[in-house]
Amino acid sequence: MTNIITHPAASRGGQRRPRAAGQTAPDGSPAGRIPVPLGSGAMRAPAHAATVVQTACSPELLAAAEAAVDTALATVFTSDPVLGPGLSQLNSVLASVVKRHGSLIESAITEALERSDRYLVLRNVAMPITEPTQETLRDSTPAQLHGSSIALRGEVAQTVFLDLVAIDLEERRAFVAEIKRGGGKSEMRKVHQVEWILRAAQLQGRSFLASLGYQVASARAVLIDVYGRAGFSEDLTVTGAELDALFEVPVEDALETVTAVLAARLREAVPGLVAVAHVNVGRAGGSIRRSGAR
Repeated sequence: MTNIITHPAASRGGQRRPRAAGQTAPDGSPAGRIPVPLGSGAMRAPAHAATVVQTACSPELLAAAEAAVDTALATVFTSDPVLGPGLSQLNSVLASVVKRHGSLIESAITEALERSDRYLVLRNVAMPITEPTQETLRDSTPAQLHGSSIALRGEVAQTVFLDLVAIDLEERRAFVAEIKRGGGKSEMRKVHQVEWILRAAQLQGRSFLASLGYQVASARAVLIDVYGRAGFSEDLTVTGAELDALFEVPVEDALETVTAVLAARLREAVPGLVAVAHVNVGRAGGSIRRSGAR
């Protein structure tokens, strides 16, 4: 089971991270669902999702991948005045599924590490960044900080939330990771923000984990950029193809499996979406011609 840890010095003031696909919110509604301003969905999810089999991922995770597509299909999105209702629905479903893929990627990595029985995995970990840590970061280059570790002391300057902390129980090493799908380049402001957090986590990682009761010999911060196009610094970036070598357990197969199930379910639904979009485009074209005739 995944552990969610909050540090005693931390207080949550920002937004919660969205739950992974297939989970529910406290009120019982699907987590992360896009508001439905127009009522029922244009296309309903099928009564029975495509069959999933246990391979590199658990049946629950693969079912969540299918549910991510079905939830997107069952949602009506606001019609764009240029695209019209059919194309708006098609465009929004595709964008929604791509977005939900990010949560599934994080879940797949977590599950692969946990199933190895080698790693203790913590998700959504609250970590305080102290003022001495910030001062050290401001006064040093990444090269100067390489291999450095400082104590977790002084006033807390800010509290951040880490996607994943994986503790190798065999080697007593820890990985502090932020996870990006990496389908496109991230905004530079976001890149700077995430890299600052990761460098702080690496600098005070050992002492931070010790404060939670975990003694490790080393702590490494990594930016997991699955498709390698997010644009983060090379010294922090690890792509999806490099995860097996990083963790020394199979992770890439889990990513490929959950992605294949998501893609297959989406491709199964696309012809219906395209047909609806085609009909709506034809109707819109007829309306324009009739309007011009008058």
